[in-house]
Amino acid sequence: MENVKRHWLHCVLAGLAVLLIAIFLMPKFPTDSAGIEPGYGSPIIAFEMARSVADLHAVFGTPDDPERARRIAMMDDGNIWDFPFMIAYGLFIALFLRAAGKATGNTIWYLLAMLGIVAGAADAIENNILLGLTADIEGAPDIGLLAYPVWTKFLSIMITGVAGGIVIATQGRHFWRILGVVAAASALLTLPAFYDPATYGALLTLGVTICWVIMLIFAITRWRQAAA
Repeated sequence: MENVKRHWLHCVLAGLAVLLIAIFLMPKFPTDSAGIEPGYGSPIIAFEMARSVADLHAVFGTPDDPERARRIAMMDDGNIWDFPFMIAYGLFIALFLRAAGKATGNTIWYLLAMLGIVAGAADAIENNILLGLTADIEGAPDIGLLAYPVWTKFLSIMITGVAGGIVIATQGRHFWRILGVVAAASALLTLPAFYDPATYGALLTLGVTICWVIMLIFAITRWRQAAA
C-alpha cells in the first residue's frame, strides 16, 4: 500500500506542476492573429497545424504587418517556456499509468505509460521546428516535417487519455465510471481535429484539458485513500 501511495503522490505532484505551468504559460502566447480560421481556437494551434507560408502569414501576418514582430516574439516566448510544460505533462501521463499498473498489476498500463514520454519528446521536436519557422517565416524551414511530431504528440496524448479514462472507469464507483467515460470521450475529441483542424482544432485544447483535470482529481483521490 505504501508503494502505491508513493506512486500516486508522484503523479499528483507532476499533475500540479502541469496545472501551474499551464497557468503561467497562458498569457505568454499571442491571442490574436492575422486571420486564422476561428475553428483553430488559438494562434498556437493554427501555428502547429501550419503547412505552408500562407498558413504562417495567417498566424503572424505578412512582412508589412506592423503586428507581426510582436506576435512572433510572444509565440517564441511561449514556445521557449513550453519546454518545462512538455516535461511535466509527459511525466504526469507516464506516472498516472505507472501508478495504475502498480495498483492493478496490469502490465498494459506500464506499456502505455511510455507514450507519455513519446508525447513529450515529439513536442520537443515540434517546438524546435516552430522556433525555426518564426526565425525565417518566408523560408519556412522544415515546415514539411512539422506534421509528424505534431500528430505523434496528439495521437499519444489521445491514446493515453483514453487509457486514463478506462483506468478511472474500471476502478471506482458509479461516479468514477461516469468521469472515466467523460475523460476518455474528451481525449477522443482529438479525432475531428485530425480530419479538419481549421474547423475542429479548438477541440484539442478543450479535450486534453478536461481529460487531464479528471485524471488529476482521480490521482489525488487515490493518493489520499492510500494515505488514510
